[in-house]
Amino acid sequence: MVLGYPAKASVARHGDLRQSTGARVGESCILRSGTVLYEGVQVGDHVQTAHHVVIREHVQVGDGCVFGSSSVVREYARLGKNVRMMENVVVCEGAILEDDIFIGPGVVMTAGRHMTGALQAAGKMSQEQATVLEGWSDDIPSVYVESGVRIGSNAVLLAGVRLGKECVVAAGAVVTFDVPAGTTVAGNPGRVMKSCA
Repeated sequence: MVLGYPAKASVARHGDLRQSTGARVGESCILRSGTVLYEGVQVGDHVQTAHHVVIREHVQVGDGCVFGSSSVVREYARLGKNVRMMENVVVCEGAILEDDIFIGPGVVMTAGRHMTGALQAAGKMSQEQATVLEGWSDDIPSVYVESGVRIGSNAVLLAGVRLGKECVVAAGAVVTFDVPAGTTVAGNPGRVMKSCA
């Protein structure tokens, strides 16, 4: 495993893969082979990763979280306690996940709805234009998942959605809107099917 892998900004600044601010790992963690924790990552106690998990720079991980094989948590995401994700999950940059959340295999969270990255790389759109188009802000999370939520396999959560406390996202759902607490959302596009209360 790799602990404190330097961020792209650090490599650009120093020109050296050996320059890193490091990462912090709590007590009684099990980090299996192929796990990469980038610099600035903070991991709580009793966290486990399966093989080939990547946690990008400045992510905060609460106590008791479990990561399935080949899962990726992008930059500046914040996970509370006891977030349990299965294999091949992608948590987008800037996402906030509260406590006691289950995420099934293959779930993807997106940080943008307009896919501006290639346009920016080609010089066809500036960072400022992308920010306006996406409605990005440092104080607004890309995706917000409240405590007790359960997300079924292969669901997609688009940027800007908030999943209310203890709601259920059915397998394969494409969530494009905020989901009220205690409800079930299913389908593509997703729609509220019933109240779980």
